[in-house]
Amino acid sequence: GAVLGGQIGAGMDEQDRRLAELTSQRALEATPSGTSVEWRNPDNGNHGYVTPNKTYRNSTGQYCREYTQTVVIG
Repeated sequence: GAVLGGQIGAGMDEQDRRLAELTSQRALEATPSGTSVEWRNPDNGNHGYVTPNKTYRNSTGQYCREYTQTVVIG
């Protein structure tokens, strides 16, 4: 799955991480490239977006996706 690290990950609580992970999974598995999927934690206002950018097959034939993830803390 998608990984959030560094200072951004440290500013997120467990609910934020869960919402971000579920949204990432949904976006990468079922969302057309160029379309953003948003998550929002109503308890603290943290939110973010996942935007798949490109879908391709790697050298072994597996599907892969490049994506952009934006997280807003506070």
